[in-house]
Amino acid sequence: MSIPIQAGIPAEDLLGEGHTHPPARKQHVLVQWVDKGLEAFVGMAVLSELIILFANVLTRSFFDFTILWANEFGHLVLGVVAFIGGALAYNRDEHIAVHAVIERLPKAWRPALDSFIDWMVAIGSLYIAYVSIEVVRSRSEELSTVMEISMRWFVLPLTAGLVLMSFFALYRLTQRAKASVLAAGIVFVVGLGALIGMNAVWGPFEESSFVTWLTIAFFAVFMALGLPVGFVLATVATMFTFFSGGESMIAIPSTMQAGVSNFVLLAIPFFMMAGYVMTEGGLSSRLSDFVVSVVGRVRGGLFQVIVVSMYIFSGISGSKAADVAAVGTSLKKMIRDNGYDEPEFAAILSAGAVMGETIPPSLPMLVLGSITTISMGALFMAGLLPALVLASCLMAAIYLKARIGNKYPGIKTPMAVVRRNTLLAAPALLVPVLLVVGIVTGLATPTEISSVAVVYGLVLSVVLYRELTVRKFWRTVSDTAVKGGMILFITSTASSFAYTLTAAGIPTEIADLMIKVAGHTGWLFMLASLLILIVMGALLEGLPALLVFAPILMPLAPKFGVSPVQYGIVLLIAMGIGCFAPLIGVGMYISCSVTGTKVEAASRAMVPYAILLFIGLLLVAFVPWFSLVLPRLFGMA
Repeated sequence: MSIPIQAGIPAEDLLGEGHTHPPARKQHVLVQWVDKGLEAFVGMAVLSELIILFANVLTRSFFDFTILWANEFGHLVLGVVAFIGGALAYNRDEHIAVHAVIERLPKAWRPALDSFIDWMVAIGSLYIAYVSIEVVRSRSEELSTVMEISMRWFVLPLTAGLVLMSFFALYRLTQRAKASVLAAGIVFVVGLGALIGMNAVWGPFEESSFVTWLTIAFFAVFMALGLPVGFVLATVATMFTFFSGGESMIAIPSTMQAGVSNFVLLAIPFFMMAGYVMTEGGLSSRLSDFVVSVVGRVRGGLFQVIVVSMYIFSGISGSKAADVAAVGTSLKKMIRDNGYDEPEFAAILSAGAVMGETIPPSLPMLVLGSITTISMGALFMAGLLPALVLASCLMAAIYLKARIGNKYPGIKTPMAVVRRNTLLAAPALLVPVLLVVGIVTGLATPTEISSVAVVYGLVLSVVLYRELTVRKFWRTVSDTAVKGGMILFITSTASSFAYTLTAAGIPTEIADLMIKVAGHTGWLFMLASLLILIVMGALLEGLPALLVFAPILMPLAPKFGVSPVQYGIVLLIAMGIGCFAPLIGVGMYISCSVTGTKVEAASRAMVPYAILLFIGLLLVAFVPWFSLVLPRLFGMA
C-alpha cells in the first residue's frame, strides 16, 4: 500500500515490510518539467486560497466585512487540488493501493500486473475525461453567483487532471519491459472487448442483481490487483453505469466533481499543511520535549509519553501518518537508549494513533462531516472525551503492566528543565486550544480555522523558533498539494461509487437486512456496525472504508435510536482499530517502519492493546454521554 509521507521524512523511513513504493524511476526531462509545473500550479492555488481565507477571517472579525467570492474561489481550488494534485500524486506513487494479495503472488507476475494497472489507469482516465467534456459544455452558459464566471471552470480541472493521469500512466508503460506491456495490453483489450460484447448481446441488464454482483466482483478483483483505491471506485462506478444502462455516463464525471464541491473539504489540505509547518518549523520537537519532561516521570515513562504526545499531535495535523512519524522519530533514540521494548513501542504508537481518529482536526472526521449532514463543530466537540477515554485506558494499562513487571520507573526531569520546556512549548500548545475555541465561539468555520492554524504555525516557525526556511516551507506546500490531492481524489471518486451503490439499491438492502437481523435493538445494530468498520478498515485502509460505508450506515442510526453524532464517533474509532489491526492493518506498517520494528513482533505486542481499544470502543458505543455531553453543553447537538 502506498502510504502518505510526512514532510521532511524520507519515503523509505515510512515504508513498512511488504509495503513499498515502486523503484525510483529516472524520468524523462519532459515528465520532470510537467511534474514541477503541476507542483507550482497546485502549490500557488493552495497558497492563494490560504491568503484569502485568512484575510476573510480578519476582515470579518475586525471590520465586519466578508469577502463574498472567497467560497467560490475555494471551490475552484478544491477542483485543482483534487484532480491536478491527484495527478501529481499518481506520478509520485502516492495513491493508496492494497498490495496484500499481489505481494504474495510469484514475483515473475509483477511486471505484467503493474503494466495491466497502468493500462487501466491510462484508458479509464482518458475515457472519463472524454465523457467529462459534455459536462464542460453543458455548464458553459451557467455563471457562478458571485464571481460571475462560467461554471465550466469548475469542471475543467477534472478533465485536465484525468488527461494528466492518463499521460503519466502511458509514460510508465513506455518505461516498462515491452513483453510485459504487450501481454498486459492484449489481456486488457480482450477483457474489455468481452465485457462490451456481453453487454451488446445480452444487455443492458438494467439495475438487476446480476449487475450488482458483477460490479462487486470486479471491485474485489481490482482491489486485489493493487489498482489505486481512487481508480477502483471510479472504474466500478463506470462499469455499473455502463451495464445497467439506466443513466448516461455523464453521471460519473458529474458526481466526481460534486464530490469535492463541499467547502469544508478545504480544511483537509490546510490542516495537513499546519502539521507539516509545525514539524519543519520546530514546534513538534518542543512539544515532545515538554511532554517527556512532564509525563515521563510517571510509571511507564516514555510509553506514557507516547500516548500523551499522540493526543496532542492529533490536535494539530489530523493525519495519522504525520502523527506517528512525528512522535515516533522524536522518541525513537530515547526509547532505545533507555532499554524500552521496541515492538511494544510500535504497538503503543499504533494504539495512540487509533485514539487520535476522534481528536479534531482528524482528516477522517473532516471527510465524515463533508459527506453527511452532521455539524462539523458537533463532531469536533464530540470526539474529545472518547479520545480521552481511550487514552486513559491505554495509560492505565501501561502503568499496571510496568508496575507488575517492575519496569520503566519513569524519567525524572529537573524542575528548571520542566519550566524551560513548558515555556518553549506553550505557544505550540495553544494550537489545539485555538481550534476548539474558534469553532465553539463561532469566530470562524472549521475551514477558516485551518487557515488560522497554518498562519499561526508559520509565525511561530519563522519569528519565534526561526527554523522554517524558504526551502522547507515550499516542501510543506508540495507535500500538501500531493497528499491533499490524493485524499480529495479518493473523496471525489467515492462520490461516484456512492451514487452507484444508491442506484443499485444496496443501502436499502443493507437497511432491510439490519432491521431484519437487529429488529429495533440498537445495541445489535451498533455491534454489527463496529464489526463491519473494523474489518473493512483493515482491508480497505481507514479512509476508503469510511467513504464507502459511512453514507450507507449513517442514515440507519436514527432508526435504531442512535444519535448520528455519537454514531459518527463510533465509526471513526472502529475504522481506526481496523486500520491499525495487528498484522493486516496498514497503520501497523507505518508504525513499524518509523520505529524500525518487525511487523510480526509488533503485531504480537499490539494484541493486548487492540483488545483494550475494543473494550474502550464498546464503552463509547454503549455510553452515549461520552460523545454527546460536550456538544450538548455548547448547544451543538
